[in-house]
Amino acid sequence: MRFLRIWMTIVVFAGVLPHFSADARAETVSKWIETDQSRIRLISEFDGVKGHDPLRVGLQVQLAPGWKIYWRSPGDAGIPPQFDWAGSKNLKESVVSWPLPELFEAYGFSSWGYHDEVVFPIAIELSQSNVPLDLKLHLRFGICEQVCIPYEHDLSLSLNADSGKLTSEAPLIAKYAHLVPPQIGSKAAEVTQVHAEALGNQTFKIMALSASAFEQPGIIVEGNEGSYFSQNSVAISENGGAATFDISADLPGKKDRIEGQVLTVTVFDKSFSAEGKLTVR
Repeated sequence: MRFLRIWMTIVVFAGVLPHFSADARAETVSKWIETDQSRIRLISEFDGVKGHDPLRVGLQVQLAPGWKIYWRSPGDAGIPPQFDWAGSKNLKESVVSWPLPELFEAYGFSSWGYHDEVVFPIAIELSQSNVPLDLKLHLRFGICEQVCIPYEHDLSLSLNADSGKLTSEAPLIAKYAHLVPPQIGSKAAEVTQVHAEALGNQTFKIMALSASAFEQPGIIVEGNEGSYFSQNSVAISENGGAATFDISADLPGKKDRIEGQVLTVTVFDKSFSAEGKLTVR
């Protein structure tokens, strides 16, 4: 069933005509790559690398009404963005951050992603400080409405070594960076602790503690490749400071057990979110 769900998403390939107008700026932003459903480009927080190591760029995605792009772990179906920086110059390391996604449900499938617009903030560490940066990105991703379309695009962005002023795109990158869940237990996070306890071979519960009262808590669980998780129920403590989630796991192997597995969890509510790793005890 999971195999069929994945292949149901890949029903038609790209080959459509652009309909968005182009942006003439070219120094701190890449050219828009456009289709009938989307347009996409790289943007930079600074107009050069001078005095900034690391620095931050963003992948900006704009979508036509009704279309969505996926989170790093799409759920039942979908193609997550995949970033390949081969060919870049003066790039030591890149780390993509993922703003909190939205839940989409259709035809009995659930998926996590974004509609209208999203910017993925990307932290860039230089191989050499104050040396120009030449980014080459080969991006694979899928967008969906009634059908899903896989795409591959090549984008590039070059920053000189002579300047380092904030750009007009900096506030947009910062806006979406603010939507990235902080680390559970960090100073920026309302969620202070999470614990997981196995109830059976493929069922378990997760308790989250929060400095702010839970109102409408939700959770996303990520595990080993081929594992899928669904929330059966959630209970909030009397004072609102704790939420307990009952979770079912669909594990890839018949003999797999949830106990002992290391999971990534994203806990969220109406006004806060946080993510972190835990081991199921």
